[in-house]
Amino acid sequence: KKIESFDAKPLAPVEGAARLKVHPEAIHPACRGIMCSRKREEDCLYHALISKREGNIAIAMPSSACNQRKKAAFSGGGSLPDEIIMEVLLRLPVKSILRFRAVCRSWAVFFSTEQFCNLHMATPKIAPLKLLFVSPTSRPGSTEVFSCSPSGPKDDLLFTLDSACGNSMQVVMPAPCHGLTLLFDAVAPAYYICNAATRAVTRLPPFRHSVRCTSTGLGFDAWTRKYKVVRLIKGSRHDNESVRCEVYTHGSGYGDCWRPPTGGIPFGLCRFAGAAVNNAAFFSLPPVFANGHLHWLVQPSLFSKKPRAAVISFSLAEETFSFVGPPPFWTSEMYSSTPLSASGPEFVPFCPGTLGEHLVQIDNQPCMVRDLRYNRNGGCILEIWKLPDRSSCAWSLNHRISLLGRVATDLRQPKVVRVIGSTCTSMSTKKILIATSMHKICDKFQKKVYTYDLNSESLETILSITEAHASLEGMNPSSRFSLFEESLAPVHETVEEIKLSTTLPPNRN
Repeated sequence: KKIESFDAKPLAPVEGAARLKVHPEAIHPACRGIMCSRKREEDCLYHALISKREGNIAIAMPSSACNQRKKAAFSGGGSLPDEIIMEVLLRLPVKSILRFRAVCRSWAVFFSTEQFCNLHMATPKIAPLKLLFVSPTSRPGSTEVFSCSPSGPKDDLLFTLDSACGNSMQVVMPAPCHGLTLLFDAVAPAYYICNAATRAVTRLPPFRHSVRCTSTGLGFDAWTRKYKVVRLIKGSRHDNESVRCEVYTHGSGYGDCWRPPTGGIPFGLCRFAGAAVNNAAFFSLPPVFANGHLHWLVQPSLFSKKPRAAVISFSLAEETFSFVGPPPFWTSEMYSSTPLSASGPEFVPFCPGTLGEHLVQIDNQPCMVRDLRYNRNGGCILEIWKLPDRSSCAWSLNHRISLLGRVATDLRQPKVVRVIGSTCTSMSTKKILIATSMHKICDKFQKKVYTYDLNSESLETILSITEAHASLEGMNPSSRFSLFEESLAPVHETVEEIKLSTTLPPNRN
């Protein structure tokens, strides 16, 4: 619909390829001129031809050796240029792509190719906002994973994990990494990688060191096009290394196990890395993936003076560590000053040991959120500072969220306020996603997710749930929800799962 409005660069057609002709009665409602009806599935013998020319992927669907009867079935329809067909295909939701795979073998092969999956992931789409969250079931040792939408009538059950304890299941990062989400079962302990759109999930092999003070993140290596899970581990006083690192490459052919990174943690960064792990574990601050790096925030209050490193970064491609300098508002006066101990129910007590910052990824850039609710001169606002260039360490103020009116009521009372990302509901409307957590009674926590419109400065509640956390190792409970992202990214089985599937007896039912 309105294909002429697409602003993507047209794709060059393949020479000698025939145009795809579709019968008018067989037009799919979501994509006209693409899909044959199920009645003609056996007659659909088109196969996909992909060629790379001058950096562009061109597609055509040439006709095979069909007889005159099969050609006549499509003679009454129109035709679309191959580049337009490709542009429409790349903008379809994952659910439609999965249905198209069932048409015939050639379509199943084409829509499963790495080239198409990568192009589909890179194509910008405007989709309704959805969230993913985990919830314990009535059966012990089982967890259900749902997706929800503010406009949807009910929650959609994606899959069930029968070997995971519901009360201990965590969503490690609030935003998926190119469509994949990292889950963690603290009882097992075990990590899971899932694609909420395709409903595929796999359990990662056991890791080497099981310790409490650790922080884990999921990233994507653009060079090898592999996903990697990275763990930072704080060693005990008896260990030779104060901080260790482990890497797991998902779907790699070099061994299905955790391994040390190619480049270890430099000695000069060990102290900052240890402070980042403590900060992440105690305040439930997961790392943020942006620009090919995983970023951990260093807790400045653990140092007697302003540290030279504010963020510890890990390159997924080079597997090396580096650091980013502090923002301009990190001054020496921040360590000696004490926050205002205000009175009244609308004020939140200050949390000792924290300056109220956390990291978030917005527009594939690492950002630092400054919480000024506890600051006497802060004006009771949230500031979002962006780092457009890692090499220069030049932090720049990007957004200000004023806590006035209803915003003040909803965001000033909760103990924990986190910016978890952004979303675009249209070509011009951008909203900031904010999550809050407030302790209610005993082990119960009230958690909410809001969208904040930067233009109208309005706040809208999109999720409100009450969670029970049996144990709290840090000050803040872990998260059980994240953003939902459409992606065809594959979820590979581990070696253990492949062996198990080959040894199981066939199902005779």
